Amino acid sequence: MRTISALFSAILSVTLLLIASAPASSQGLGNEMTIEGRILISGITSLDGSATVKVTYSGDTAMYVREAAFSAFDESGDQWMKVEEVRRLLDAVSDQMVGKIVWGFSIDSTTNFSEKSDAFIIDHTSGLVDSEWRSTNPISFTLSFDGSGSITNREIEAGEGLYEALSLAVASAIGYRHDGWCVVDLRVSTFVVGSFSSPNLSGGEMSAVRTPMGDILWYSFSGDANALTPIPDKVTYRSFSIMDNQQIAFIALMICLLLMLRTPSKDFDKFEKLHPKKFRKYAKPLIVVWVSAIALAAMSVVLYLLPFLFAFSSPNAYILAGYLYLVLPLAVVAEHFFSKFMYGRAALNIPDESSIEVKQAMLEPEAKEGEWLCKSCYMPIEETLDIFQCSCGATMHVKCAERAQMCPQCNAVLFPQLTRSIECRACGETFLYSGTEEGYSIQCTKCGAFQEQVAPGRNYLIVDQDPHNAFTMIRALGKTDRQALCLTTQFPGKVRSDYDMDSVEIKWFSDSTTDIDNVNPKDLDGDPMEIVSTFLMTTKGAGVMLEGVDTLIELNGFEKVLNFIKKINDLASTHGSTIILALDKKKVTESQFKAITEQFDETHDFQ
Repeated sequence: MRTISALFSAILSVTLLLIASAPASSQGLGNEMTIEGRILISGITSLDGSATVKVTYSGDTAMYVREAAFSAFDESGDQWMKVEEVRRLLDAVSDQMVGKIVWGFSIDSTTNFSEKSDAFIIDHTSGLVDSEWRSTNPISFTLSFDGSGSITNREIEAGEGLYEALSLAVASAIGYRHDGWCVVDLRVSTFVVGSFSSPNLSGGEMSAVRTPMGDILWYSFSGDANALTPIPDKVTYRSFSIMDNQQIAFIALMICLLLMLRTPSKDFDKFEKLHPKKFRKYAKPLIVVWVSAIALAAMSVVLYLLPFLFAFSSPNAYILAGYLYLVLPLAVVAEHFFSKFMYGRAALNIPDESSIEVKQAMLEPEAKEGEWLCKSCYMPIEETLDIFQCSCGATMHVKCAERAQMCPQCNAVLFPQLTRSIECRACGETFLYSGTEEGYSIQCTKCGAFQEQVAPGRNYLIVDQDPHNAFTMIRALGKTDRQALCLTTQFPGKVRSDYDMDSVEIKWFSDSTTDIDNVNPKDLDGDPMEIVSTFLMTTKGAGVMLEGVDTLIELNGFEKVLNFIKKINDLASTHGSTIILALDKKKVTESQFKAITEQFDETHDFQ
């Protein structure tokens, strides 16, 4: 949803900036009447409107209006218009506005200038107060009004209603009506269930932004207007129409955007699972699929926001919301098939799981005079180190011998007192193991099967000074078909090399933010919780290992760490997954150890 919100907000911001910055066209010769208005229409059961309008007369028109105004309101006869005389003029105009119809609502009240201060009159007029009757300066005044109307379907006069109301009001007040060049510039903000659509424009221009709350319309007109030749432009108001309801269209848009933007992720998940497990980390999303999804989503948002998008071809070209009911599903289907096709083609290049390991024959190096070579690693054995010698005479490092368990020269068991034989539970073959390992880490030398399964839905506490057993346990889980995740305070590269963890996803508790696999250890409810919860919710029967509890307690306090353990254990139980926690009980108090132990189904104590 954050992607959708960001996309929607970005397009809406750019749209409003472009439309709001577009200047109104004007082709007059200076002898004109200009009307600039900001109208707000709202309501559910009725159309409640309010507006602020500025009227300006310029050129010869201003001279005619000034002469008529002096003739009607210069009671002192000094050819000088005082504030009180201007106030009476404005009151007369305001009174004549009552009852007029503007954008579908009838004016009920206007600015009461008789109650306004002299400073207010001066601020809301120009070219009237303290002006001479011979002045040629433009005249302007600003007034506000409120009104209401019914929500019945009908045609709305886009410019004529306001022009006619103001022209008649001024004519009734001073006896002069302007017939000639007129410029109208309106912004109409609507917050209604109904819609203003299906324009019928022959002289003016209109643009709009459609929002879930209503439409914001910009209307402009420049041309001749008079009583015999009214401004012809109209727009249709519909109280409710499923074909042009912005709320229903918005819901449809959000559903389709969600489907479109989720398609690349879903198809990539399927594509990733087609890879053999050891190759999955190399699977990458296809950028072209994401670009197509974002492009289609952006196009859908633009079609919703800008109903006059194609007004350049015709002033009456209007995109009804109903058109989106056809376009949006087509965009979803197009993205679905395009994504499926692209990932299907990419799947053809997925490598086979089988791979041939080519081993080069190794020539045993010859020992120098007085030098002992290890038959296991072929490195010289220092005299200061203990040398292990098999009964056949083969020499080895003690550590190499302990690791090999069998002589590389004669295949004899090197430590029979510490070695046990076990029958594989999968293939039935007998093989040797040290006798000290947990079943989770004992792997058949023939078929590779582990001799004890990490049960889904159960949580394990591995208590030991060395987390070796916990690492081998999550490694064993990762070697099966189950997904595995490890959160550790140790360097990921070292963990992978020491425990053969290529099939396990590793996250490193580190303050550094330079690597995408780093996790902030000081904010357990942030990245760590989000990573674990997302992993468990998007996989089935998965396993998560947590190592470095003592460090987390030092950084966050015991209570926060315990709450984190409880939360991830609950998540694992809910999703049939497994939590494996490595803990050195010597680094926590007895009460802390007891509290942690109570959170796990099984505790394996090696200390």
